[in-house]
Amino acid sequence: MIYRPIYPPSILGVMGSGQLGRMFTHSAAKLGYQVHCYSPIFDSPTKYAGATEFVGKYTDLNKLGEFLDSVDALTFEFENIPEEALLFIEEYIETEGLRVFPSPKVIRISNNRETEKNFFRKIGIPVTNFLSLQGKFTDINKLSDIKFPAILKTNQFGYDGKGQRKYSTREEFLTDLISITNFDHILEEEVPFDIEISVIGARFPNGKIVTYPASKNIHKNHILDLTIHPANISEKLKKEAEEHTKNLLEKIDYIGVLGLEFFLKDDLLLGNEFAPRPHNSGHFTMDSANFSQFDLQVLCLTGIVDDLSLKTFPSVMKNMVGDEFFKEKETLKKLIENSEYYIHLYQKKEVISGRKMGHINYLGEFKDNLFLF
Repeated sequence: MIYRPIYPPSILGVMGSGQLGRMFTHSAAKLGYQVHCYSPIFDSPTKYAGATEFVGKYTDLNKLGEFLDSVDALTFEFENIPEEALLFIEEYIETEGLRVFPSPKVIRISNNRETEKNFFRKIGIPVTNFLSLQGKFTDINKLSDIKFPAILKTNQFGYDGKGQRKYSTREEFLTDLISITNFDHILEEEVPFDIEISVIGARFPNGKIVTYPASKNIHKNHILDLTIHPANISEKLKKEAEEHTKNLLEKIDYIGVLGLEFFLKDDLLLGNEFAPRPHNSGHFTMDSANFSQFDLQVLCLTGIVDDLSLKTFPSVMKNMVGDEFFKEKETLKKLIENSEYYIHLYQKKEVISGRKMGHINYLGEFKDNLFLF
């Protein structure tokens, strides 16, 4: 299908209104686009970046319809969209010709762990062994296919470690089994991986694909703490990770930006999950690349550019979680005064433990004590 370019000052819509929508709005505004956002949240980070805020439940189809009527194209910063809303958006695609990238079909695959893992297998991305658990689980013999320790994960609405529980032994899981009356989960063998890496890729409406080199991710309390770019892995593994990302983009007929996570064990890459939107591990691109992942999101959605070359430079991204960087009043001052650091605060009104409040990009090679102030 041939898509016509959408030029400014057209209105771009985004489902969700958190920090990813905020950064999308900044990139869109640079090119003269207006942005409207939709979510159940009032006074959101996306609104504070200049977007017009539509507030309603994702299942409030009247309000959602008002929002969709107001935009020329739609993208996502949040994939946990109820099926009722996805069906409604598909109606707009069919009846109104609304451009929606990525498609609701892609959102469905990404927001269900079992569907996602099976799709990875289908297109040749290796995954760790897992067992599907649906309804009342009674066939205990199936557990013989799973090696423990293993992690029980909800199929939907899980992120940053939410909806997960680790079981060290089969017996420990069986003890808990009595209390779980209705499963919609996968039981996944724990991977004793060496490192986690991710690749950010983008596919334009004409099918052209670009990727950033792989980055290394370090987590703390199940939340991304640091992204080190580029990952210190072999060229063979870098190429393999990028090829898997390109393969996913093509086979899923994706248009837009996505992040694909891998576990690396020895020389084996295992696909973990993908995000159908800009990814936390791609925030380094805002200050150490010629085009940020949010610039790409705008360009893929609008189609005003159909190919480009990416350049990146060594950098480290640090998430600002909870009050970690707000306990000492001098911290912000020190960060602003140092030209090697670029600070991005999300304007969230309340500091909550475990909540991402912002991130810092450091330009240069990784070294110890980079973020100790």
